[in-house]
Amino acid sequence: MDVQVPALLPEIIFHILLLLPVHSLFRCKSVCREWYKLITNETFVKAHLAKKNKCLFYKRKNVLNTCCVNELLLDNPMSKTSIHYPLIVDDFARLVGSANGLLCIVQLEGISIYNPTTRICNRVYGGFVAPVRHYQVAYGFGYESYTDDYKVVAVCKSNNKVKVYSLKTGIWKKVSDFPDANLLQDGLFLDGCIYWLDYLPNNLPNIVSFDLLKETYTQVTHPRYDEGEKRLDLGVLGDRLCVLSSYAEKALTDIWVMDGNDSWRNSLFIMYPQDHDGWSRFCQTYCMSNYGKILLRFGYRVCIYDLNNSSLTFVNEIDDCQWVSSFDESLISPIGPGLRYRLRSWKVKSQMGDGSSIAI
Repeated sequence: MDVQVPALLPEIIFHILLLLPVHSLFRCKSVCREWYKLITNETFVKAHLAKKNKCLFYKRKNVLNTCCVNELLLDNPMSKTSIHYPLIVDDFARLVGSANGLLCIVQLEGISIYNPTTRICNRVYGGFVAPVRHYQVAYGFGYESYTDDYKVVAVCKSNNKVKVYSLKTGIWKKVSDFPDANLLQDGLFLDGCIYWLDYLPNNLPNIVSFDLLKETYTQVTHPRYDEGEKRLDLGVLGDRLCVLSSYAEKALTDIWVMDGNDSWRNSLFIMYPQDHDGWSRFCQTYCMSNYGKILLRFGYRVCIYDLNNSSLTFVNEIDDCQWVSSFDESLISPIGPGLRYRLRSWKVKSQMGDGSSIAI
């Protein structure tokens, strides 16, 4: 006698699929037409993004890698994937930032908006062209929720001119000039704004924000730092803007977190490791777990600071990195009229004793 298995309700299938990682969802798209429509639906894509499966994307020894942040913070063996990335053809490529799982990478040939999870890329050309070089431009990349658009902001350091590229329209447009473009680094994206440190001669750098919707600038007040020579870096901690104030003489970094109404609180301080080289500092924050562990960067190395016992642990597999960025695993793909394609890649299964790898 045939036994009929009752079909699952669409709502149940929706919530079950939400629990799967992106690489499993790609296989599920081939199960049937209904699942394909569900997984590619905008509502499902945004609901899956809200799960916040955070990963790291980093360049080490000219190889691009990804790893799961949760496995790092839980002290489990790291799951690392080496990705062959043919778009990077020069040594000058740099990672600007990430938004909703998309990364912005600038190189001599142009700008790449790339999803490392789906390995789909959109190439962007234009902006400031020769004789302006890429190192003469400070960039920012972020997401504007009101118009559901991703934007690249390019600030020319020599004349303060600013151009904004919309992935939705595929058009560069000029906006009002930057107040004073003494920018040494690319911008940091948070909540619809891009933040830069604007360095002034013999003074603390200004913290300047650019609103991606209004396309206007705002100067952010500084925390009340301690006396002494310091180096400042911007970061995000607990979904809030933070400033890392590093003192080489004291061998420590204060982390200030912004509360509402432009007020700051000194959240914590972290001592440098005893074997520090004198010039490295804590310069980037990536995430903070619910158990009091902070993933951040010291010099060219990634480390974990435990608030519970003030311990600092370096992740040996992620050292000597040219650049590192955190991103949320997502199904969101670059959009717009640019050259868009999926990259070929392979996963590294294991490392051999001689440094070689077995690829599958």
